[in-house]
Amino acid sequence: MSLNRVTGRLSVMTALVLLAPAAHSLDERGAKAVIAKFMGSQKIEGMDLSAREHVIADLNGDGRPDIVLLWDALGPTFGYSKMSIFLDQGKNYRTLTTDLGGQVEKLTVKGSTIVVDSLMPGPNDPRCCPTIKTQTRFQWTSDKLIRLK
Repeated sequence: MSLNRVTGRLSVMTALVLLAPAAHSLDERGAKAVIAKFMGSQKIEGMDLSAREHVIADLNGDGRPDIVLLWDALGPTFGYSKMSIFLDQGKNYRTLTTDLGGQVEKLTVKGSTIVVDSLMPGPNDPRCCPTIKTQTRFQWTSDKLIRLK
């Protein structure tokens, strides 16, 4: 085998090895481990906390997968939902959490936009049973989360 052919093959192999870490993305198992660690660190007196739904997406466009998590705090007679964002910082995650209103039903993430579909109470709705469909939109912009109008 000629030296040029060996060098050429080594270059291709080196390129593949160097690209492998960048091509590797956070999988469901990894996301669930990050979420479990976070949920274990949260304490709200008198409330049971549980992760509900998550999406893996690159919110800030840096090429690294981030996590958007919906989770619930449930008490004996009431509950509420929260959303946490885990931004991949390389060796750790930057975490931001916000309260959500209403009865949260669905989470959608497209690029840097997060959409939360919820039911809000109407004027004659009992507390248990909200009926007004709403969408809350968030945008990750300039290193912060903005609630869109």
